Amino acid sequence: MKRLTIVLTLSFGVALAVVAGCRAGRESLGPTTRPNIVLITIDTLRADRLRRGFTPAIDGLADAGVRFDNARTTVPLTLPSHVTIMTGLLPVAHGVRENGVVFTPRPSAVPLPRVFKNAGYQTGGFVGAYVLDRRFGLADGFDMYDDRIRRDPDEGARLEAERPGGEVVDAAVVWLKQVTSQFFMWVHLYDPHAPYDPPAGYREKAGGDAYNGEVAYADAQVARIVEVLRARGVLSSTVVVVAGDHGEGLGEHGEQTHGMLAYDSTLRVPLVLSGATLQKRVVSAPVSLADIAPSLLRLAGLPPPGGHSADLLAPESRERDVYAETQYPRSAAWHPLAALAGERWKLILSSETELYDLSNDPAEQHDVAAAHAGVVQGMTTRLTTLKAAAPPAPAAVATDASERLRALGYVSGSSVPSGGDPRAPNPSRVIDAWTTFETALSQINSGRPQDALAALKALAARFPDAPVFQTTYGRALKDAGRPADAVAVYRQAVQRIRDASLYHDLAVAARAAGNLTEAFKAEQAALALEGRNPAALNGLGLLHAEAGRAKEAAAAFEQATALDPSNASYWTNLGNARRELPDFSQAEAAYRRALDVDPTYADAANGLGTILVQTGKPAAAVAWFERALQHAPDFYEARLNLGIALQESGQRDRATAVYREILAKAPARFKREREAAAKLLGQKK
Repeated sequence: MKRLTIVLTLSFGVALAVVAGCRAGRESLGPTTRPNIVLITIDTLRADRLRRGFTPAIDGLADAGVRFDNARTTVPLTLPSHVTIMTGLLPVAHGVRENGVVFTPRPSAVPLPRVFKNAGYQTGGFVGAYVLDRRFGLADGFDMYDDRIRRDPDEGARLEAERPGGEVVDAAVVWLKQVTSQFFMWVHLYDPHAPYDPPAGYREKAGGDAYNGEVAYADAQVARIVEVLRARGVLSSTVVVVAGDHGEGLGEHGEQTHGMLAYDSTLRVPLVLSGATLQKRVVSAPVSLADIAPSLLRLAGLPPPGGHSADLLAPESRERDVYAETQYPRSAAWHPLAALAGERWKLILSSETELYDLSNDPAEQHDVAAAHAGVVQGMTTRLTTLKAAAPPAPAAVATDASERLRALGYVSGSSVPSGGDPRAPNPSRVIDAWTTFETALSQINSGRPQDALAALKALAARFPDAPVFQTTYGRALKDAGRPADAVAVYRQAVQRIRDASLYHDLAVAARAAGNLTEAFKAEQAALALEGRNPAALNGLGLLHAEAGRAKEAAAAFEQATALDPSNASYWTNLGNARRELPDFSQAEAAYRRALDVDPTYADAANGLGTILVQTGKPAAAVAWFERALQHAPDFYEARLNLGIALQESGQRDRATAVYREILAKAPARFKREREAAAKLLGQKK
């Protein structure tokens, strides 16, 4: 059984109406006509990547419909941006301000699919990354929510786990060909997100640039959707929306990716509406992704919930400012950012105030705040009003959690830093540190943790209150074969920062170091802070299993799978625990759920084969072990089990060949499998 780690998560809950200008004179499809709606969101898509020769599908939709040349996201992060797209609410209203936070639908925050479903539409959602997994709340209202993202159990609950756009669209096309009435379909393509590795031919199509190649590949998937709509004869009665969820720094302002800064390289996005009776035009006025939901509902003749006044298809009657923010810098103990942008001026607030004249300085190179005090004051007042709607982060962990931590031997400092301290650095001043961090993280993810250690050690020392630097340094030490040193890093970190993920990572490192007592206490501490943390529950189950407590292990895994049902590793762990009880029927059900989530998951196939051997059906088990090895050729436990199944089903020669292959090819670290193969060969003689 394998473990998972989980990334840092932070959450707030607030209520605020969308900021929108007064509009009138919107376009209408007529009182009885309701269009189909296809919403395509493309992750990490910059506004300046269209109309350059490698996005013909999106450009074609723009040429035939409405193109918005001054659209901005509300957050340069995937999940909070999509919650805004689906609800029409700003982050301070819907409460999801970082990736990994669970969105809770409520009367003041009703997502688009729920409204369309209630109006009689068929609804289907198809996503390309785990960051939009159903556990984070966006599945509400969908008849079909396809979030089958393969996840590496050794990589933790990485929000960046993804699948190619082609697979997403494959699933969407199957559903689209089966719909029998009006429909709302959302397709999310993650491909332009780092790391940039476009399929063969697309880099060349985009002039040799990897990021542009990913954009070209995403555009090809848009073309596939449009072609299916055309082939079904519904393109003319369908509104197709294409939007980026946020942009990408690509080195501008020192930011390689996104999330840490609030410049337009990561805030401005493409936005296109096409189809039905929409008239061709270009809109240059500022608009927000928060305007999409109420505008689509109006197009369908449905009243937007909460009295939203935004309408993308109505002319502006006054100049309007649009809001954006990023709370993500808090993970590095830096100051969060909030921005307000109009046609000319853009204000960015952190521990410093920046003002840019976009008319004369669209690249935001020259801060003119000192020369325009009146503009700064007026925009700051409006921005401060918006920010004030969000309650501050709790200053301390609840008393009962503190008592549980003390009982476990942990007396730690403050909660995850809010970053609201006016002394916290403006992220733009320390963005070089983030670039260094991203390079180190890439080295870890590519299997070179040793290369990342020096940089991460320096970052952890420079920013001792930054959870992301502490936990990543600990991870690098563990992956480099130094789990005891990782434990020491995590122990120091939890003395300063109360964070469930840090305690879980401490538990993982302690388990790797052989300190199961420390691991057990740390998982319990993680659950004291966040009782519904599936990674900590899974970790606790693994510790119970190793101690021979199958009943307690099964109970923990049941909770983990309930909280994160798309995790094949958790289901497999549950199957293993149930098999030990023994409860073969329920174990089989768990293994099959794992394979429903990920048909390639070798551990689950191995588990099903093991049950068949244990229940006297070795011949039937052979196919399952072969399936496991098809997807994981170096899975020597499954190979050994294959030999046993062959031997017990009377296929002695094939079993002998399998045992000899293990002895010839299995590395020394597979000592148990090698010894068992040698012993079984000896018995056969």
